[in-house]
This record gives sequence, C-alpha cells and structure tokens, in this order.
Amino acid sequence: MKWLARILHVLLIPLIASAGLFKLVSGAETIREVYSEPLGYSVWFIYVIGVFELLAAIGLIAGFWWSGIGFASLGVIFIILSGAVGSNLYAGLYADAISPLIGLILAIAVYLANRSLLKKSRGAAKQKLTPH
Repeated sequence: MKWLARILHVLLIPLIASAGLFKLVSGAETIREVYSEPLGYSVWFIYVIGVFELLAAIGLIAGFWWSGIGFASLGVIFIILSGAVGSNLYAGLYADAISPLIGLILAIAVYLANRSLLKKSRGAAKQKLTPH
C-alpha cells in the first residue's frame, strides 16, 4: 500500500505543476481563448489559479516530509479541480471536464492512501509506546 500511495502521489505532482505552468507561461490571448471565452473567467483569475497550482505541486513535494503541507496542498488541488469540473460542465464542455475529473479522482486517491498510511504509522507508534 505504501508504494501505491507514493506512486499516485508522484503522478499527481507533474499533472498539477504542468497545468499551473501552462497557465503562467501562456499569453493573455491564449488565456482568453482557452479559459475566458468558453468559461467566462478573467485573465488575472487564471494566472492566480496557475500560481496556486504551482504552489500546490511544491506542497505535494514537501508533503513527502511534512504530511500537513501535503494534505493542505491536496485540499487546494481538490478545490481547484472541483471548480474546473463544475465550470466545464456548467459551460456544456463535457469533454473538457474529463481531464480535471481524472485529476480530481487521482487527488482523492492520493488523499485516501496517504491518510491510511498516516493512520497505520500512528497506530504502530502508539503500539510501541504501550507496555505489554
């Protein structure tokens, strides 16, 4: 289970980082074409989302050592991807909702796997402290 959790965790990092990087390196015209016109978001809002996505990817990396940062990053990712799925569905762009939906499912799987690992490690630590 530990290796599956780590593999899913590692797969999520480039997915989120590349989405954020795309938003930040794209020009305003590209942002308007991809996000503003079909979804109604302003260019500055998409740039802010890109910053949050990059910070969340960095937080996922830090989450290997500090679980709290990793879980906070997963929360940010969950909010962003839920919004992306909802926005695309609301705009009638059903095919465009598939990619963020896959990312959302992956983020949920990473959360559940990491939570399970954390519970097991806390349980093992508690057992070591209990006298027999």
